[in-house]
Amino acid sequence: MTAADPGAAMAPPVFTCRRLTLLVTGSVNAALVPYWLHWLRQMYPDLTVSVGVSPMAQRFVQLDALRALASGAVWADSWESTDLPEGAHIGIESQAECFGVFPATINTTMRLAAGFTDTPTMMALQLTKKPIAIASTFPGTNEIVKRRCAELERRPNLRFTGTLPAFSVSAGDWSGTTGFFMPLLLTVLEELRTASNEVPSPTETK
Repeated sequence: MTAADPGAAMAPPVFTCRRLTLLVTGSVNAALVPYWLHWLRQMYPDLTVSVGVSPMAQRFVQLDALRALASGAVWADSWESTDLPEGAHIGIESQAECFGVFPATINTTMRLAAGFTDTPTMMALQLTKKPIAIASTFPGTNEIVKRRCAELERRPNLRFTGTLPAFSVSAGDWSGTTGFFMPLLLTVLEELRTASNEVPSPTETK
């Protein structure tokens, strides 16, 4: 799914995170991630964005293109990768303040729901308590997918973005919806950060 031209709706939301890590997965929307990295640099000049890229996503976007536009590290999301942040999943988790799966395929989302830790960034996402936003680009859904997504959202630090009307590449028309829209992702992450800051510490509840 590819979203409609957002036009005036692209005004940047309030976003206080200073270190964002994205996991780019194997949707055709991955080809548009360089555009959004450029947009982030223009709108949030103090934001450091690092990017892990799944093997399937590399069919649609080149690591070199992302490295030219990202303000942080870029790596192939594989345990065999030679360009992982130091400490692999521990380094990935510690260097981020929040995470986005952008775009999120149905395969990656179901693997996350099932607890898979077969790549460094997936392990970081499974173990972190920091905010995670999922920008879904599902071609469809069913009861099993809905149930898995609901299970994922039981995590207090994880939420799916809203969706926008989208052009369905497979159907060839505007019958689709997508969460692949950076302002939506940032809005969800900011809401999660705010909510976590409002939770009283154990000493405050005594």
